Amino acid sequence: MTPNIQPRNLLVALAFLAILCSGVGAWDMDVKKHYLQELGEYAVQAYNLASLHDHEHQLTFEKVIAYDHLSDIDHKLAIQAADHGVTHTYEAVVCDKPWIQVKKLVSFKLA
Repeated sequence: MTPNIQPRNLLVALAFLAILCSGVGAWDMDVKKHYLQELGEYAVQAYNLASLHDHEHQLTFEKVIAYDHLSDIDHKLAIQAADHGVTHTYEAVVCDKPWIQVKKLVSFKLA
């Protein structure tokens, strides 16, 4: 015996499924965006700490404008940061191992 599914019920179920899936995707994008901004902020802080003796070039993080995942743990970021109020774009590579709570700035340079 085959179940008798009404077209209206099928449409309601499909609409519910579409709403559920779109919400998950949006949440996932927010988490990813937040994670990348945290990595960018870390990169600028690590750069400033490494160049602590150079008080003239302490950067202020603004935002991550692009990214590329080089591997599961290495992330290449294009970062906007201000140097004495002038915004520049920098390229940073950050190694992140969240399961052992370790981050390392691999490289940081003017793009």
